[in-house]
Amino acid sequence: MWRKAAPTPDDAVAALDADRTILAEQLRVLYIEGQRLILTGVAAALILVWVLWDHVPHGILLGWLAAFGVYSLARAALARAFRRRAATDTDHRAWLRRVLWALAVGGSLWAVACFLFYVPERIEYQLFLVTMLLGAVVSGLVTLAVYLPAYLAFVTPFIAATAIRYGLGADPLHWGIALAAVVTFFLFINFARFIQNSFVEQLRLRMTLAERNRELAERNREVEHANLAKSRFLAVASHDLRQPLHALNLFAAQLNDQADPAERARLVDRIDAAIASMNELFNALLDMSKLDAGVLAPDIADFPVGHLLDRIETTFAAAASEKGLRLSVVPSRAWVRSDAILLERILLNLVSNAIRYTSSGGVVVGCRRRGDSVRIEVWDSGIGVAPDQQQSIFGEFYQVGAPVPDQGGGRRVGLGLGLSIVDGLGRLLGHPIDLVSRPGKGSRFAVSVPRAAVRQVAPVPTLEAISDPARDKLIVVIDDDALVLDGMRGLLQGWGCRVVTADSEKAALGGLAGQPNLVISDYFLANGTTGIDVIGRLRARFAAAIPAFLISGDTTSERMREAEASGLPLLHKPVTPMALRSMVNQLLR
Repeated sequence: MWRKAAPTPDDAVAALDADRTILAEQLRVLYIEGQRLILTGVAAALILVWVLWDHVPHGILLGWLAAFGVYSLARAALARAFRRRAATDTDHRAWLRRVLWALAVGGSLWAVACFLFYVPERIEYQLFLVTMLLGAVVSGLVTLAVYLPAYLAFVTPFIAATAIRYGLGADPLHWGIALAAVVTFFLFINFARFIQNSFVEQLRLRMTLAERNRELAERNREVEHANLAKSRFLAVASHDLRQPLHALNLFAAQLNDQADPAERARLVDRIDAAIASMNELFNALLDMSKLDAGVLAPDIADFPVGHLLDRIETTFAAAASEKGLRLSVVPSRAWVRSDAILLERILLNLVSNAIRYTSSGGVVVGCRRRGDSVRIEVWDSGIGVAPDQQQSIFGEFYQVGAPVPDQGGGRRVGLGLGLSIVDGLGRLLGHPIDLVSRPGKGSRFAVSVPRAAVRQVAPVPTLEAISDPARDKLIVVIDDDALVLDGMRGLLQGWGCRVVTADSEKAALGGLAGQPNLVISDYFLANGTTGIDVIGRLRARFAAAIPAFLISGDTTSERMREAEASGLPLLHKPVTPMALRSMVNQLLR
């Protein structure tokens, strides 16, 4: 059964702020717009005294008029004080009490008039008095009904006085006037309640529209900021992607003309480095796409952080050595609870940045226990981050400082995605990321991860004990690009696989003599067919859940969600041989 979500503390604060805003606007109407009621009241008092001058003792008339005049001046002074202090005085309840007392006094003066100005035996003057009191009821409705208690404070005294005074009459006419006063009172109270509710709803609507306009303006600013950031990114990405591609062209041209084996080996190493650089850029873009698409689902488990630290040291030892930096990874026996792959991705980005922006000294990676958490820290002696940039660096496409040398002697700044990925993964995992940095001295990034109980680690099987699950397996590769098919065939056959390549489902079935062990398909094929469709039909054809996965160059969130919904693993181009073999072995094991 659907249940309304419980209000959050933020909802309560927002409601309280809205109530304060509404009360402030009601007070503004009661004080500022209510000044018209003061002038109307003075005019009505003068007319009443003038009409009754020959029928009521002058002393009573003048005394009441003087009291009404003093009251009107006090009301005007109170309104002036409110206008002067309301901008800084937020004690709305105090101002509300003052205006309610003032209105009650005004209503009481009219109640006194009902008794003092009652002319016996002259029904025409009695009806005139009732008419004046009814006018006060109507005029009060215009400005006081925005806050029902204010209207009640004003009209209740003289309506009650009218009902009592005329109810004491000795004939049905006076009783009828008394009854009419009571009926009129309740009728106008309903009108006042309707006006108050309409006023409040209108205010709430205006506040909602204002809030929506603020949100829209903020989103527009965010979109403009994102567009500017992505424009900068496209310029940087274009440069950073062209650089290794340009180098690949040069190295490939040299390789064709080079006969010296040593020089050819050097050129192959250079080509590998250029490919690795392009893979790094594409992987960063892919990570951001996955975070934006919301398709990353953490696989939380307990594991020893020492294994992760060992991989970090192995990954970056050569890069640090080439720059003349000391990479110190402090061993740890702590266990943590997290997603090992995503946590490693966070640390890979942090250590990569630390090495990139450190020209001398070193980088230290280690752990500290803090209560129920383990803080994995990355220290460097690099350029540091200025205080005014320490929030901005976690935004997409933000780059710190000047370009730094890359391994080939060029200059590169990177895409500015590393720390954005760190921040996004940290939020996804619920691991706080914090930074302490001094420009010119270095930085310390820390990731706080829940601590887990230490367990016995099973011995790692030796390489000889592990069989190659892909050897002699029949693998179908489906892609409408002939060059891709040639490359995949050569790579898989080099791993000892039997390979059937095809550009369509029909061609794949024609080349198969039996059920394949694995299907690898491009996401988009010819004639609008997708790999999801082809894999589904191949499984149906052989009535078996054949292991399969997709490869795609489309990193949009829609494609990721479609692949996730199909249950098929998805690799994004360019796929490294290591990633491809890992996926093949995983599905065939």
